[in-house]
Amino acid sequence: MSSIELFQNKTDCCGCSACYNVCPRKAISMQEDEYGYVYPVIDQDKCVGCGLCRKVCHYQADKELRTPIKAYAAAGKKEEFLKKAASGGMFSLVADKILEEGGVVFGAAMEYHNNTLIPKHIAVESKEELFKLQGSKYVQSFIGNTYAEAKKYLADGRKVLFSGTPCQIEGLKGYLGREYGNLYTIDIICHGVPNAKWFQDYIKVFETKLQGSIYSYNFRDKSRGQGMNARIEYYDKNGKAKVIYRDGHLTSFFHLFLKMNIYRDNCYHCPYARKERTADITIGDYWGIYEEHADEMKHSTMSNSKGISCVLLNSDKGLKIFGQLMPQMDYFESTVDKIAKHNMQLREPTQYTDERFKLFDLYKNAGYEGIEKYFRKSIRFKKYFYQLRSMAPKGLKRKLKQMIAKVRG
Repeated sequence: MSSIELFQNKTDCCGCSACYNVCPRKAISMQEDEYGYVYPVIDQDKCVGCGLCRKVCHYQADKELRTPIKAYAAAGKKEEFLKKAASGGMFSLVADKILEEGGVVFGAAMEYHNNTLIPKHIAVESKEELFKLQGSKYVQSFIGNTYAEAKKYLADGRKVLFSGTPCQIEGLKGYLGREYGNLYTIDIICHGVPNAKWFQDYIKVFETKLQGSIYSYNFRDKSRGQGMNARIEYYDKNGKAKVIYRDGHLTSFFHLFLKMNIYRDNCYHCPYARKERTADITIGDYWGIYEEHADEMKHSTMSNSKGISCVLLNSDKGLKIFGQLMPQMDYFESTVDKIAKHNMQLREPTQYTDERFKLFDLYKNAGYEGIEKYFRKSIRFKKYFYQLRSMAPKGLKRKLKQMIAKVRG
Protein backbone atom coordinates (compact mmCIF):
# COMPACT_ATOMS: atom_id res chain seq x y z
CA MET A 1 0.00 0.00 0.00
CA SER A 2 1.24 3.49 -0.93
CA SER A 3 0.36 6.95 0.32
CA ILE A 4 0.99 9.05 -2.81
CA GLU A 5 -1.01 12.26 -2.89
CA LEU A 6 -1.59 13.89 -6.27
CA PHE A 7 -2.79 17.28 -5.04
CA GLN A 8 -3.92 19.03 -1.88
CA ASN A 9 -6.22 21.68 -3.34
CA LYS A 10 -8.63 21.44 -6.26
CA THR A 11 -6.96 24.49 -7.77
CA ASP A 12 -3.89 22.26 -8.29
CA CYS A 13 -5.61 19.81 -10.66
CA CYS A 14 -7.01 20.44 -14.14
CA GLY A 15 -8.37 16.92 -14.70
CA CYS A 16 -6.17 16.35 -17.75
CA SER A 17 -5.89 12.58 -17.07
CA ALA A 18 -2.13 12.30 -17.67
CA CYS A 19 -1.75 10.48 -14.35
CA TYR A 20 -4.65 8.18 -15.23
CA ASN A 21 -3.04 7.26 -18.56
CA VAL A 22 0.45 6.63 -17.20
CA CYS A 23 -0.33 4.44 -14.18
CA PRO A 24 1.06 0.94 -14.93
CA ARG A 25 -1.13 -0.64 -12.23
CA LYS A 26 -4.39 1.03 -13.34
CA ALA A 27 -4.66 2.30 -9.79
CA ILE A 28 -6.01 5.72 -10.80
CA SER A 29 -9.59 6.44 -11.80
CA MET A 30 -11.19 9.75 -12.76
CA GLN A 31 -14.13 10.37 -10.44
CA GLU A 32 -16.70 13.14 -10.09
CA ASP A 33 -16.82 15.29 -6.98
CA GLU A 34 -20.12 16.46 -5.46
CA TYR A 35 -20.47 19.10 -8.19
CA GLY A 36 -19.58 16.85 -11.13
CA TYR A 37 -15.96 17.91 -11.75
CA VAL A 38 -13.60 14.98 -12.34
CA TYR A 39 -10.44 14.40 -10.32
CA PRO A 40 -7.98 11.50 -10.18
CA VAL A 41 -8.45 9.12 -7.27
CA ILE A 42 -5.78 6.57 -6.31
CA ASP A 43 -6.70 3.08 -5.19
CA GLN A 44 -3.99 2.79 -2.54
CA ASP A 45 -4.32 -1.01 -2.47
CA LYS A 46 -3.23 -1.18 -6.13
CA CYS A 47 -0.63 1.60 -5.99
CA VAL A 48 3.02 0.49 -5.73
CA GLY A 49 4.40 3.99 -5.19
CA CYS A 50 6.34 4.21 -8.47
CA GLY A 51 5.68 7.96 -8.66
CA LEU A 52 4.98 8.08 -12.40
CA CYS A 53 1.72 9.93 -11.76
CA ARG A 54 3.57 12.73 -9.99
CA LYS A 55 6.26 12.77 -12.67
CA VAL A 56 3.85 13.38 -15.57
CA CYS A 57 1.84 16.05 -13.72
CA HIS A 58 2.54 19.24 -15.64
CA TYR A 59 0.13 21.36 -13.69
CA GLN A 60 2.27 21.57 -10.58
CA ALA A 61 5.59 21.66 -12.47
CA ASP A 62 7.57 24.53 -13.98
CA LYS A 63 6.09 25.56 -17.33
CA GLU A 64 8.11 25.56 -20.56
CA LEU A 65 5.87 27.64 -22.80
CA ARG A 66 6.65 29.31 -26.11
CA THR A 67 6.32 32.88 -27.27
CA PRO A 68 4.27 33.06 -30.49
CA ILE A 69 6.41 33.65 -33.58
CA LYS A 70 3.64 34.98 -35.84
CA ALA A 71 -0.01 35.96 -35.46
CA TYR A 72 -2.72 36.03 -38.13
CA ALA A 73 -6.38 36.61 -38.83
CA ALA A 74 -7.54 33.77 -41.05
CA ALA A 75 -10.51 31.88 -42.45
CA GLY A 76 -10.65 28.81 -44.63
CA LYS A 77 -12.02 29.07 -48.15
CA LYS A 78 -13.92 25.77 -47.99
CA GLU A 79 -17.57 26.47 -47.26
CA GLU A 80 -18.05 23.00 -45.78
CA PHE A 81 -15.41 23.73 -43.13
CA LEU A 82 -16.69 27.23 -42.37
CA LYS A 83 -20.27 26.04 -41.88
CA LYS A 84 -19.29 23.44 -39.28
CA ALA A 85 -16.62 25.49 -37.51
CA ALA A 86 -17.27 27.84 -34.59
CA SER A 87 -15.06 30.52 -36.19
CA GLY A 88 -12.80 30.42 -39.26
CA GLY A 89 -12.38 26.68 -39.77
CA MET A 90 -8.64 26.59 -39.09
CA PHE A 91 -8.72 23.35 -37.10
CA SER A 92 -10.52 21.63 -39.97
CA LEU A 93 -7.90 22.79 -42.49
CA VAL A 94 -5.00 21.43 -40.44
CA ALA A 95 -6.85 18.22 -39.58
CA ASP A 96 -7.79 17.64 -43.22
CA LYS A 97 -4.14 17.91 -44.23
CA ILE A 98 -2.98 15.47 -41.54
CA LEU A 99 -5.65 12.95 -42.58
CA GLU A 100 -4.73 13.39 -46.24
CA GLU A 101 -1.18 12.38 -45.34
CA GLY A 102 -2.33 9.20 -43.60
CA GLY A 103 -2.29 10.64 -40.12
CA VAL A 104 -4.62 10.48 -37.14
CA VAL A 105 -6.51 13.39 -35.56
CA PHE A 106 -7.56 13.58 -31.91
CA GLY A 107 -10.10 16.06 -30.64
CA ALA A 108 -13.28 16.59 -28.64
CA ALA A 109 -16.50 15.01 -29.91
CA MET A 110 -20.04 15.05 -28.54
CA GLU A 111 -21.08 11.41 -28.75
CA TYR A 112 -24.58 10.06 -28.16
CA HIS A 113 -24.65 6.81 -26.15
CA ASN A 114 -27.50 5.26 -24.16
CA ASN A 115 -29.67 8.37 -24.58
CA THR A 116 -26.89 10.58 -23.19
CA LEU A 117 -24.64 13.19 -24.85
CA ILE A 118 -21.05 12.59 -23.76
CA PRO A 119 -18.19 15.03 -24.48
CA LYS A 120 -15.09 12.91 -25.03
CA HIS A 121 -11.80 12.91 -26.89
CA ILE A 122 -11.68 10.47 -29.78
CA ALA A 123 -9.40 9.64 -32.71
CA VAL A 124 -10.50 9.88 -36.35
CA GLU A 125 -8.63 8.41 -39.30
CA SER A 126 -10.80 9.50 -42.23
CA LYS A 127 -12.12 12.77 -43.61
CA GLU A 128 -15.64 11.34 -43.42
CA GLU A 129 -15.33 11.26 -39.62
CA LEU A 130 -13.86 14.74 -39.22
CA PHE A 131 -17.28 16.33 -38.65
CA LYS A 132 -17.34 14.70 -35.20
CA LEU A 133 -14.52 16.99 -34.04
CA GLN A 134 -15.71 20.22 -35.65
CA GLY A 135 -17.38 22.99 -33.68
CA SER A 136 -16.87 24.14 -30.10
CA LYS A 137 -18.12 21.93 -27.25
CA TYR A 138 -17.89 24.24 -24.18
CA VAL A 139 -17.71 21.25 -21.84
CA GLN A 140 -14.62 19.50 -20.47
CA SER A 141 -14.15 16.37 -22.56
CA PHE A 142 -13.19 13.00 -21.12
CA ILE A 143 -9.64 12.24 -22.26
CA GLY A 144 -9.97 8.54 -21.54
CA ASN A 145 -7.05 6.55 -22.97
CA THR A 146 -6.36 8.90 -25.89
CA TYR A 147 -2.87 9.89 -24.67
CA ALA A 148 -1.86 6.23 -24.72
CA GLU A 149 -3.53 5.75 -28.12
CA ALA A 150 -1.69 8.77 -29.54
CA LYS A 151 1.63 7.37 -28.29
CA LYS A 152 1.04 4.10 -30.15
CA TYR A 153 0.33 5.92 -33.41
CA LEU A 154 3.42 8.08 -32.94
CA ALA A 155 5.56 5.00 -32.29
CA ASP A 156 4.23 3.51 -35.54
CA GLY A 157 5.52 6.58 -37.38
CA ARG A 158 2.15 8.06 -38.26
CA LYS A 159 1.52 11.79 -38.07
CA VAL A 160 -0.71 12.71 -35.14
CA LEU A 161 -2.63 15.95 -34.64
CA PHE A 162 -3.86 16.38 -31.07
CA SER A 163 -6.18 19.28 -30.32
CA GLY A 164 -7.61 20.43 -27.01
CA THR A 165 -7.36 22.94 -24.20
CA PRO A 166 -3.84 24.04 -23.20
CA CYS A 167 -3.92 21.83 -20.11
CA GLN A 168 -4.93 18.82 -22.21
CA ILE A 169 -2.02 19.45 -24.58
CA GLU A 170 0.35 19.78 -21.63
CA GLY A 171 -1.14 16.58 -20.21
CA LEU A 172 -0.29 14.77 -23.45
CA LYS A 173 3.25 16.15 -23.44
CA GLY A 174 3.74 15.19 -19.81
CA TYR A 175 2.54 11.68 -20.54
CA LEU A 176 4.74 11.28 -23.63
CA GLY A 177 7.82 12.53 -21.81
CA ARG A 178 9.68 13.56 -24.97
CA GLU A 179 9.32 15.38 -28.28
CA TYR A 180 8.01 13.60 -31.38
CA GLY A 181 8.73 14.96 -34.84
CA ASN A 182 5.45 13.51 -36.14
CA LEU A 183 3.29 15.10 -33.41
CA TYR A 184 1.37 18.30 -34.16
CA THR A 185 -0.64 20.10 -31.51
CA ILE A 186 -3.38 22.74 -31.50
CA ASP A 187 -4.63 24.45 -28.36
CA ILE A 188 -7.62 26.74 -28.11
CA ILE A 189 -7.87 30.07 -26.33
CA CYS A 190 -9.79 28.63 -23.40
CA HIS A 191 -12.02 30.63 -21.06
CA GLY A 192 -12.48 27.71 -18.67
CA VAL A 193 -14.39 24.43 -18.68
CA PRO A 194 -17.73 23.43 -17.15
CA ASN A 195 -18.25 19.74 -16.45
CA ALA A 196 -20.21 17.09 -18.30
CA LYS A 197 -22.60 16.40 -15.42
CA TRP A 198 -23.96 19.96 -15.39
CA PHE A 199 -24.37 19.79 -19.15
CA GLN A 200 -26.14 16.43 -19.02
CA ASP A 201 -28.39 17.63 -16.18
CA TYR A 202 -29.21 20.71 -18.27
CA ILE A 203 -30.10 18.44 -21.20
CA LYS A 204 -32.44 16.37 -18.98
CA VAL A 205 -34.27 19.51 -17.84
CA PHE A 206 -34.53 20.65 -21.47
CA GLU A 207 -35.81 17.23 -22.55
CA THR A 208 -38.58 17.39 -19.95
CA LYS A 209 -39.70 20.69 -21.44
CA LEU A 210 -39.52 19.31 -25.00
CA GLN A 211 -41.08 15.97 -24.07
CA GLY A 212 -38.38 14.39 -26.18
CA SER A 213 -34.84 13.03 -26.30
CA ILE A 214 -31.97 15.30 -27.45
CA TYR A 215 -29.41 13.43 -29.56
CA SER A 216 -27.35 16.31 -31.01
CA TYR A 217 -26.36 19.69 -29.58
CA ASN A 218 -24.38 22.29 -31.54
CA PHE A 219 -23.55 25.28 -29.35
CA ARG A 220 -22.72 27.61 -32.26
CA ASP A 221 -24.62 26.73 -35.39
CA LYS A 222 -24.06 28.93 -38.44
CA SER A 223 -27.08 28.03 -40.54
CA ARG A 224 -28.67 31.29 -39.39
CA GLY A 225 -25.48 33.31 -39.38
CA GLN A 226 -22.47 33.57 -37.10
CA GLY A 227 -23.22 34.01 -33.42
CA MET A 228 -24.13 32.14 -30.26
CA ASN A 229 -27.08 30.24 -31.68
CA ALA A 230 -27.60 26.63 -30.63
CA ARG A 231 -28.96 23.96 -32.96
CA ILE A 232 -30.69 21.21 -31.01
CA GLU A 233 -31.82 17.96 -32.62
CA TYR A 234 -34.19 15.66 -30.76
CA TYR A 235 -36.74 12.88 -31.05
CA ASP A 236 -40.21 13.92 -29.90
CA LYS A 237 -42.47 11.65 -27.84
CA ASN A 238 -43.61 9.95 -31.06
CA GLY A 239 -40.04 9.23 -32.17
CA LYS A 240 -40.05 11.89 -34.90
CA ALA A 241 -36.75 13.75 -35.45
CA LYS A 242 -37.03 17.51 -35.00
CA VAL A 243 -34.72 20.53 -34.95
CA ILE A 244 -35.01 23.73 -32.92
CA TYR A 245 -32.75 26.77 -32.55
CA ARG A 246 -32.08 28.82 -29.44
CA ASP A 247 -30.08 31.96 -28.72
CA GLY A 248 -27.31 30.70 -26.44
CA HIS A 249 -27.88 33.59 -24.05
CA LEU A 250 -31.41 32.28 -23.48
CA THR A 251 -30.23 28.78 -22.50
CA SER A 252 -29.10 28.39 -18.91
CA PHE A 253 -25.96 26.30 -19.45
CA PHE A 254 -24.37 28.43 -22.17
CA HIS A 255 -25.43 31.66 -20.48
CA LEU A 256 -23.71 30.58 -17.25
CA PHE A 257 -20.66 29.58 -19.29
CA LEU A 258 -20.49 33.01 -20.92
CA LYS A 259 -20.90 34.65 -17.51
CA MET A 260 -17.88 32.62 -16.28
CA ASN A 261 -19.86 31.07 -13.43
CA ILE A 262 -19.42 27.31 -13.86
CA TYR A 263 -15.77 26.54 -14.65
CA ARG A 264 -13.48 24.18 -12.74
CA ASP A 265 -11.81 25.67 -9.67
CA ASN A 266 -8.37 25.57 -11.29
CA CYS A 267 -9.60 27.52 -14.34
CA TYR A 268 -9.74 30.65 -12.18
CA HIS A 269 -6.03 30.20 -11.47
CA CYS A 270 -5.02 28.86 -14.89
CA PRO A 271 -1.26 29.07 -15.57
CA TYR A 272 -1.91 28.80 -19.33
CA ALA A 273 -4.07 31.92 -19.58
CA ARG A 274 -1.26 33.97 -21.10
CA LYS A 275 0.37 34.90 -24.39
CA GLU A 276 3.01 32.18 -24.10
CA ARG A 277 1.60 28.90 -25.41
CA THR A 278 2.12 25.17 -25.22
CA ALA A 279 0.90 23.97 -28.64
CA ASP A 280 2.37 24.41 -32.12
CA ILE A 281 -0.71 26.42 -33.12
CA THR A 282 -3.23 28.35 -31.04
CA ILE A 283 -6.67 29.15 -32.45
CA GLY A 284 -9.70 31.12 -31.30
CA ASP A 285 -12.30 33.66 -32.37
CA TYR A 286 -10.83 36.93 -33.59
CA TRP A 287 -12.96 39.22 -31.46
CA GLY A 288 -12.54 42.92 -32.22
CA ILE A 289 -11.09 42.40 -35.68
CA TYR A 290 -13.02 45.32 -37.20
CA GLU A 291 -11.63 47.57 -34.49
CA GLU A 292 -8.02 46.35 -34.78
CA HIS A 293 -7.90 45.91 -38.57
CA ALA A 294 -10.47 48.32 -40.02
CA ASP A 295 -8.49 48.98 -43.21
CA GLU A 296 -7.62 45.35 -43.87
CA MET A 297 -11.23 44.26 -43.39
CA LYS A 298 -12.42 46.79 -45.98
CA HIS A 299 -10.50 44.84 -48.62
CA SER A 300 -10.82 41.33 -47.16
CA THR A 301 -13.17 38.58 -48.29
CA MET A 302 -13.37 37.40 -44.67
CA SER A 303 -16.44 38.31 -42.63
CA ASN A 304 -17.79 37.80 -39.14
CA SER A 305 -20.95 36.33 -40.62
CA LYS A 306 -18.93 33.30 -41.73
CA GLY A 307 -16.34 33.33 -38.95
CA ILE A 308 -12.78 34.58 -38.54
CA SER A 309 -10.07 32.87 -36.52
CA CYS A 310 -7.11 34.34 -34.75
CA VAL A 311 -4.08 32.11 -35.21
CA LEU A 312 -0.87 32.09 -33.18
CA LEU A 313 2.05 30.16 -34.64
CA ASN A 314 4.25 29.08 -31.76
CA SER A 315 6.79 26.72 -33.32
CA ASP A 316 8.56 25.92 -36.57
CA LYS A 317 6.06 23.09 -37.07
CA GLY A 318 3.21 25.55 -36.74
CA LEU A 319 4.81 27.98 -39.17
CA LYS A 320 5.44 25.24 -41.72
CA ILE A 321 1.98 23.71 -41.77
CA PHE A 322 0.29 27.13 -41.80
CA GLY A 323 2.48 28.14 -44.75
CA GLN A 324 1.49 25.00 -46.64
CA LEU A 325 -2.19 25.77 -46.07
CA MET A 326 -2.08 29.45 -47.08
CA PRO A 327 -3.51 28.81 -50.59
CA GLN A 328 -6.61 27.34 -48.92
CA MET A 329 -7.37 30.35 -46.73
CA ASP A 330 -7.91 34.07 -46.64
CA TYR A 331 -5.59 35.75 -44.15
CA PHE A 332 -3.52 38.73 -43.14
CA GLU A 333 -0.90 39.22 -40.47
CA SER A 334 -1.83 40.59 -37.06
CA THR A 335 -0.09 40.83 -33.69
CA VAL A 336 -0.43 38.94 -30.43
CA ASP A 337 -1.13 42.19 -28.59
CA LYS A 338 -4.06 43.07 -30.86
CA ILE A 339 -5.55 39.62 -30.45
CA ALA A 340 -4.98 39.60 -26.68
CA LYS A 341 -6.71 42.96 -26.33
CA HIS A 342 -10.04 41.23 -27.04
CA ASN A 343 -9.20 37.79 -25.62
CA MET A 344 -8.71 38.15 -21.88
CA GLN A 345 -7.46 34.57 -21.56
CA LEU A 346 -4.28 35.58 -23.41
CA ARG A 347 -3.63 38.02 -20.56
CA GLU A 348 -4.95 36.47 -17.37
CA PRO A 349 -7.29 33.76 -16.05
CA THR A 350 -11.00 34.24 -15.61
CA GLN A 351 -11.89 35.65 -12.19
CA TYR A 352 -14.23 34.05 -9.67
CA THR A 353 -17.70 35.58 -9.58
CA ASP A 354 -19.85 36.03 -6.47
CA GLU A 355 -22.70 34.40 -8.34
CA ARG A 356 -20.69 31.20 -8.81
CA PHE A 357 -20.77 30.36 -5.10
CA LYS A 358 -24.51 31.00 -4.96
CA LEU A 359 -25.07 28.73 -7.96
CA PHE A 360 -23.02 25.90 -6.47
CA ASP A 361 -25.00 25.99 -3.23
CA LEU A 362 -28.19 25.98 -5.27
CA TYR A 363 -27.03 23.02 -7.36
CA LYS A 364 -26.08 21.07 -4.24
CA ASN A 365 -29.46 21.65 -2.61
CA ALA A 366 -31.89 21.77 -5.54
CA GLY A 367 -30.09 20.14 -8.47
CA TYR A 368 -30.12 21.58 -11.97
CA GLU A 369 -33.86 22.20 -11.74
CA GLY A 370 -33.00 24.85 -9.15
CA ILE A 371 -30.37 26.33 -11.47
CA GLU A 372 -32.88 26.52 -14.32
CA LYS A 373 -35.49 28.28 -12.17
CA TYR A 374 -32.89 30.75 -10.92
CA PHE A 375 -31.75 31.44 -14.48
CA ARG A 376 -35.29 31.98 -15.80
CA LYS A 377 -35.98 34.44 -13.03
CA SER A 378 -32.69 36.30 -13.53
CA ILE A 379 -33.24 36.92 -17.27
CA ARG A 380 -36.96 37.65 -17.04
CA PHE A 381 -36.49 41.14 -18.52
CA LYS A 382 -33.14 40.66 -20.28
CA LYS A 383 -34.57 37.99 -22.56
CA TYR A 384 -36.32 40.61 -24.68
CA PHE A 385 -32.98 42.34 -25.27
CA TYR A 386 -31.37 39.06 -26.34
CA GLN A 387 -34.29 38.26 -28.64
CA LEU A 388 -34.08 41.66 -30.33
CA ARG A 389 -30.31 41.41 -30.62
CA SER A 390 -30.51 38.01 -32.27
CA MET A 391 -32.81 39.49 -34.94
CA ALA A 392 -30.60 42.52 -35.68
CA PRO A 393 -28.45 42.41 -38.86
CA LYS A 394 -24.77 41.66 -38.23
CA GLY A 395 -23.66 44.93 -39.81
CA LEU A 396 -25.87 46.94 -37.46
CA LYS A 397 -24.59 45.09 -34.40
CA ARG A 398 -21.00 45.70 -35.47
CA LYS A 399 -21.60 49.42 -35.96
CA LEU A 400 -23.26 49.69 -32.54
CA LYS A 401 -20.29 47.97 -30.92
CA GLN A 402 -17.89 50.36 -32.66
CA MET A 403 -19.95 53.36 -31.51
CA ILE A 404 -19.98 52.10 -27.92
CA ALA A 405 -16.21 51.52 -28.04
CA LYS A 406 -15.64 55.11 -29.23
CA VAL A 407 -17.84 56.52 -26.47
CA ARG A 408 -15.90 54.52 -23.88
CA GLY A 409 -12.68 55.94 -25.34
